[in-house]
Amino acid sequence: MTWLLGVDGGGSKTVAQVARLTGDGELHVRGSGSAGPSNIRAVGAEQALANLDRAIDTALAAAERGGKSCDIAVLALAGSSLPDVRQQLGAWANARQLAAHTEIVHDADAVLAMLPTASAGVALILGTGSAAIGRDAEGRQSVVGGWGHLIGDFGSAFDIGRRGLIAATAAVDGMGPQTALLPALLEHLGVDEPRELVRELGSATEAKQRIALLAPLVLANSEAGDRVAGQVVDECAAAAAALVVAAIQKLDIAALPGLALAGGAVCNSRSYRDAVLQKLGASGQRFAAVVVADAPVDGTLRIARDKAVRA
Repeated sequence: MTWLLGVDGGGSKTVAQVARLTGDGELHVRGSGSAGPSNIRAVGAEQALANLDRAIDTALAAAERGGKSCDIAVLALAGSSLPDVRQQLGAWANARQLAAHTEIVHDADAVLAMLPTASAGVALILGTGSAAIGRDAEGRQSVVGGWGHLIGDFGSAFDIGRRGLIAATAAVDGMGPQTALLPALLEHLGVDEPRELVRELGSATEAKQRIALLAPLVLANSEAGDRVAGQVVDECAAAAAALVVAAIQKLDIAALPGLALAGGAVCNSRSYRDAVLQKLGASGQRFAAVVVADAPVDGTLRIARDKAVRA
């Protein structure tokens, strides 16, 4: 009997699962746990590692394996491609003795593992941040985006929220059309005057996360017919689609690739998902399969299973 640990950690949350691998190759999840964000680059090492500990310990306890290590652990963690971050994560994983064999992979690897085949594909991650990672049939990868909210994260929940705020403040200044976003944002953030928006968001400990959490409000106003909100969503969908196209072009993928969509912005909103796919279709891009990877932690367990089978 082989015990596997899979962890998916990003800028909004961390999810861990402990599964038992049977002799016939079937996965049986025995315990799950969740916690806050574990992207060291976004929230710092102390908070990120504490959230990883919390999610993993909860999953191990639910599987009645508290205090015991697993055979294989696969951790798909945002920001882990950076050498200093990977070093911190590696030191933490070694100290914890999570498993006999532990591997830290890019968070997109777990998303790509959700595609039905191991051939060419693209993982489009639209959560708090954004990135597109392409993989060709030979296993070569291309990374587009992932620059963080200061200089990137186009098409992400943060981008939707930020552009919604910009549109609302432009209406206040008379530099843009009036929009239902303004009263909706004031009510959502609990302020009476538009100028208080700056103080409210500026004083927030997690301003990036708070702005990202405005995305559902912008999307809802777009669905309700607000023209300005609709323009915001259209621009963000176009930016997200451009990430995918660039990732494919960098690899010069000839055959139809698969597309795996992950992250709350695209998984939790059918309208935004459809908008992104419409932009991709308008660009002429077609896909062999489109998968909504709303639980990327399942992909980490698939990676762990494949490693166990090959061992």
